[in-house]
Amino acid sequence: MNDFSLEDYTTFLPANVKEKLEQLRNIIKNVLPEANEVISYGMPAFKQGKVLVYYAGYKNHIGFYPTSKPIIHFEKELLKYKTSKGAIHFPLDKPLPVKLIEKIVKYRLQEVKNEMLKVKKATIKKTSKSFDSKKMLDLIKVADGILHTVPDDMKELIATNSNILEKWNNLTPIQRNEWICWVTIVKKHETREEHINRMLKEIEEGIKKPCCWPGCPHRNPNSRKWIKE
Repeated sequence: MNDFSLEDYTTFLPANVKEKLEQLRNIIKNVLPEANEVISYGMPAFKQGKVLVYYAGYKNHIGFYPTSKPIIHFEKELLKYKTSKGAIHFPLDKPLPVKLIEKIVKYRLQEVKNEMLKVKKATIKKTSKSFDSKKMLDLIKVADGILHTVPDDMKELIATNSNILEKWNNLTPIQRNEWICWVTIVKKHETREEHINRMLKEIEEGIKKPCCWPGCPHRNPNSRKWIKE
């Protein structure tokens, strides 16, 4: 069955059926130039990621199988043709509706692309949930100060805002050091949160260092007498 080709399929078809089948094939091929032509379920088909449409030749008609959703979508335009859940019959003695076939194939292609995109997003979402958040943070450069390193709670908030991240990394090591020290030197959790929120806001506004801050006592011991930790 794997060696069964389109040529094998059409070999014993009557000339008028073969001619109409070739017309349908060319219409589909013009819409799907990147698709592979395969034999699936004993019928010629076009595959791009997955099988998009099938077609087949019969004594009195050409069968076109774009699956059910396109047939439902173009129901009104298909009223003159015999249809079933996933099939359309084109009579041999009538011209093929070229524009309608093109629209159906394009619709089916978009349907499959949407399906594949959903699968891709679901896979990314599943992968991101299983990926350790600490490892994700480690992949983003959040520059440290001249003495102090950026603690994880600060790093996470800086890293998740691209605008703040860029401005943070453009600060000098001394400026970053002042912000880190100003946040980490306080003991109360509530005060630390207030400092972080103010830091994020002011960095986004372009402020380089904390206002009314005497300086990091770990870098300048003379500043310690002005700081109430």
